[in-house]
Amino acid sequence: MNLLEVRDLYVKYRSYWYTYHVLDGITLRVSPREKVGLIGESGAGKTTLLKSILQILPPQGRIVRGEVLWKGVDLLKADKGYVMNVRRKGIGMIFQDPLSALNPVFKIKDQLLEVLRYSYDGYSKSELLSLAEELIRSVLLPDPARVLESYPFQLSGGMRQRVVIAMALASAGDLLLADEPTTNLDVTIQDQILRLIDRLVIERGLSMILVSHALGVVAKMTHRVYTMYAGNIVEEAPTPKLFNEPLHPYTKLLIENVPRISSRRLGEGIKGNPPDYRYPPPGCRFHPRCPYAVDICKKVKPFCVKVSRDRRVACHMYSEGLEKVDGDVNAN
Repeated sequence: MNLLEVRDLYVKYRSYWYTYHVLDGITLRVSPREKVGLIGESGAGKTTLLKSILQILPPQGRIVRGEVLWKGVDLLKADKGYVMNVRRKGIGMIFQDPLSALNPVFKIKDQLLEVLRYSYDGYSKSELLSLAEELIRSVLLPDPARVLESYPFQLSGGMRQRVVIAMALASAGDLLLADEPTTNLDVTIQDQILRLIDRLVIERGLSMILVSHALGVVAKMTHRVYTMYAGNIVEEAPTPKLFNEPLHPYTKLLIENVPRISSRRLGEGIKGNPPDYRYPPPGCRFHPRCPYAVDICKKVKPFCVKVSRDRRVACHMYSEGLEKVDGDVNAN
């Protein structure tokens, strides 16, 4: 059984005037102890997907339909108590910006103890404080007692990010969601944080979904990768296969435009802009930017087809002779 399975998930955001069609039928799975990467441009819906899993979308966000199966139980239909228990002891999330994730007017100790109270029922305050110090120590912060007595503004960016990781680990019994965990950090600190996350995930036997724009990091840290474009999963493959032989035109362009030290020129980037979610284009959402687009791409949305045992791609170039059957595909 998969630890987590997202099936045909649709999410919309409503403003006063408009409806934004953000997630457009997302399907994704994570196995026990598996590290999964999620790549794509800013605004592709990656953070919305992670927040949908935990059901912590902002008030204007709404899950229209789909399933989020956690150990076989649909969280979208489960009672609130079950969902809260999953947040407390099953899934932890590292948010993009540690300054937003931490309350500036409370000490680190108070915020970490608040998380631990929910995850460790029946523990005394002294026991929770010992757990808090152990968590701070596990993320390689020196002098845990001083860190716990500090306010967020008294810590550096890297230290705050380690505190956020510690808070996520407090509730990540099985799965860690890492949403751009090195945003706004310098390169050397980024490497330290990512190595730390990778080590802790392995040591604790966790699964992970890693969202990152740093494709080199995803290539090193994950077993399998999903490419996401404008609210759609357009490709899924084992990490080495996706980076060595990308199939979807969007994945190819992403990888081709990664800056390389050995290259004499910078990548030109992908021409055009992501679609307006108020009025997404018909058919394949990537067709206005795709160099291989044909007439059918502008009219019919491609479904995800299984091109080999462990690879799936949503592109009309690969759909001939294949048909969708209950979320999978078989040859005709």
